[in-house]
Amino acid sequence: MSKKIIVFVLSLVLTLSLTGCGQSQPESQPPKPQNADTKTELPQYEDHEFIISGLWAPRDVSEEGFKLYKDAGFTALSFSNHDELPRTSDNQYYIGSNRTMEALKLCKKVGLDAILGYGDNWYVLEIEGDDYFDGTPFSNYDYYNDYKDIIKAVKIKDEPSKEHIDKYKSETLIEDFKKVYPDAQYFMTITPRHASPTAYGFGSYDEMLAYYGENILSRFDNSLMEVDFYPFPNEEHREYPRWDDWVITYEAIAETAKKYNADVSIIMQSSAGLEFAKDLTEADMRFQVNMALAFGAKTLKYYCYTVPTIQYTYNYCILDPNNKPSALYGYVKDIHKEIQSYADVILSYKWDSVIGSNPVGFSSNMDMSKLLLENEFKDTKHFEHVLSSTDLVISRFVSEKYGEAYMLVNYAQKDAKNNVVTVTFKDCSRLALYGGKGFDGTPKIVELDEEGKYRFEFEYGEGVFVVPMV
Repeated sequence: MSKKIIVFVLSLVLTLSLTGCGQSQPESQPPKPQNADTKTELPQYEDHEFIISGLWAPRDVSEEGFKLYKDAGFTALSFSNHDELPRTSDNQYYIGSNRTMEALKLCKKVGLDAILGYGDNWYVLEIEGDDYFDGTPFSNYDYYNDYKDIIKAVKIKDEPSKEHIDKYKSETLIEDFKKVYPDAQYFMTITPRHASPTAYGFGSYDEMLAYYGENILSRFDNSLMEVDFYPFPNEEHREYPRWDDWVITYEAIAETAKKYNADVSIIMQSSAGLEFAKDLTEADMRFQVNMALAFGAKTLKYYCYTVPTIQYTYNYCILDPNNKPSALYGYVKDIHKEIQSYADVILSYKWDSVIGSNPVGFSSNMDMSKLLLENEFKDTKHFEHVLSSTDLVISRFVSEKYGEAYMLVNYAQKDAKNNVVTVTFKDCSRLALYGGKGFDGTPKIVELDEEGKYRFEFEYGEGVFVVPMV
């Protein structure tokens, strides 16, 4: 009996083997389609990266100092000067200085891009002579051919007046810049709204932005709109408002950039003490970064990286007064890693518009009142309605290729309760959520309820970038 069983098994194995061998198999087969509805899948975004820089860059031009700077997630060195250093070519940053050349060499070595300083300071004339700015200075001091690939921008002037804009809108100067730095951005840092426009030669802030746009931004295909805003003052002596016009300053900057297809750069506060709050928390830093992203910033900068001496002896900046990392160093290092992990996503969209939300239609944050006048986007594809338990900023982003996306930021004061937000969407079934503490680039996919609603809850300073999925 056992012999018959063995014979039967062997016969069966042989039959199955011959059947398999008799089939004709191609050398390779493509994987079978998974029948996925591509409209419900996230797209493959192009590669993007935030440009991140700290003003008052490392005091010493050294490999150690530049590596410490880069290790915090900074990608570009802003060539800003230190007041206490001697007024010499070896110690000051400007186009043509020895210090600029040495720093460019180190930037290339450690893998940093560069944002040069033109040198609109009286001491440059003292060093180089009265004819430094005459004619075609970029050509006259064209020493950096080996570093043009890392020079991303040149700052021409800080907080320009109408007189300065008139000076630097010169066709000769701009054409000279384009010839020498064809791929770099030519820019000035515009004041925030609360700075008196009359002191800069303008009747209003809107007039200032319009003049700058028409005379500078319109002259370049690759332009940059930059503003500085420091929202955390020393409450014992508020010489001028801070938070009262944060949103409306950013909105005006973003609208001007949109008109001229310019990139947005935001300078944020990383200095504590003196005219500023005595301390800054991790949540304060996240709040500032989220606000910058909500208004389309591609470049993020901090005032300051090192503590300036002589005039501005702050308690600490990203480094402390001894040039060692402060607590802010660790905070921003983590934040930079998080936002770079979804830079491909958010930078594939362009900022389009902003609205606000508040449960009672009135806010103690005075700039929010303007946004509350309009609680809905115009001609939106996916956003329908929002309800929030306190102040909320919502920006709409658009892309011809990828459609719409949104950024939500809790705009409530730090002592407020968590912001509970319910957003109603249309023509989509899921959301991809990006950002937050510890975010590693993998979006959280969430389902909308049967009414198209999703409930968020934000702590102070928190925000999220939202991509609707059909």
